[in-house]
Amino acid sequence: MKKKAEKLNEAETIAIVSDEEISETTPKKIHFWSRRPKDGESKRHRLEANELSSGAKKSMATRLISAAVGLAIVVPAIVLGQWIYFIVISVALLIACYEVLGCTSKRTIITVLVYFIFVAAIAYWPIFKSLVPNIPGDPWEPKLVNISYLYMQITLPILIIVIGSFLVFFLTVIYKDFTVHDACYLITMAIIVGLGFQCLFFLRYYPNNFVVPVFEDWTFNVANTINPSLLLVFVIFSTFMTDTGAYFVGIFFGKRKMNERISPKKTWEGFVGGVVISFLLSSALGLTLSGTGYPIHPAFLLKNGWYLVLILSAIIPLFATLGDFVFSSIKRYWGIKDYGKLIPGHGGVLDRLDSIIFAVIVTSIFVHMIACITDKGFNWTEFLV
Repeated sequence: MKKKAEKLNEAETIAIVSDEEISETTPKKIHFWSRRPKDGESKRHRLEANELSSGAKKSMATRLISAAVGLAIVVPAIVLGQWIYFIVISVALLIACYEVLGCTSKRTIITVLVYFIFVAAIAYWPIFKSLVPNIPGDPWEPKLVNISYLYMQITLPILIIVIGSFLVFFLTVIYKDFTVHDACYLITMAIIVGLGFQCLFFLRYYPNNFVVPVFEDWTFNVANTINPSLLLVFVIFSTFMTDTGAYFVGIFFGKRKMNERISPKKTWEGFVGGVVISFLLSSALGLTLSGTGYPIHPAFLLKNGWYLVLILSAIIPLFATLGDFVFSSIKRYWGIKDYGKLIPGHGGVLDRLDSIIFAVIVTSIFVHMIACITDKGFNWTEFLV
């Protein structure tokens, strides 16, 4: 009887456990709609700052220095415009074509020549088109004195795409290691890069046509430099804020990965932070410029077009992020880390322009849509040309 009582008391002692111990040892019931934590993931996600390693701090410093040097080169070229800007962007275009070919490891003289001609024909199509006389028999008059007059709209020349595609596929005939897969990749990248650089020219030269009469000679003044460059500066600023905001928010607070297959370091916190920061700062910049009498576009006046500033500020960071992912997926497919090593901390020209290319394309389409709005409604014929 005594042994029985001792066993009973021992069982009762084991059974008496505090509520805190039960809550810590017993898993809570997970309902059907509850989110299941993944392996290695904490049950609660708190917005806590990450600890930066020495390598992360060094990389951050390198990126900031490279960005400052790049801005010191690009900003004066954008402000001065005309042929100075044309030369700087053309050099970037040549490097970008070389980096695209570097993914395939097929940089022969013929391949580089064919591909650069293909991309340049799309980017410089408005210039090439101006060299052809409108009416047969008329005297040829070059129109290259004021380059702003040439980039009145964006154009994707079908004839150039067809001829360029034939030339690229011809490379599969003369080189046995140049596959159809390589040809399709180069054709796609030629269209994206060529159109992106054409839009880089368009967004800088097009504003000249509604700020300064095209027949005036170029002189260094506010009307010829600052005013026409505001549209492109706005796009670059918005894209830069998207990348910068996403980078720093992701570094300090990033927890949830967006797509580790494409970009292992990008997080949802960084994405949201980049979009929000870019939208707020871009909207503030655009509305301030409109309110002070220097709108980035005549339709973006504060009185009637304030909502256009907000729309453009919202769509740029979304497409900039899409461009970043597209170019990152290409790098992952080819098994490379960066397109080049020209810019320390950033990689090559395409690594820096991946977001901007998509941003300038969608902005150019948006500006073209605004130009097609008339008193009689939207001119679909003009928009689809």
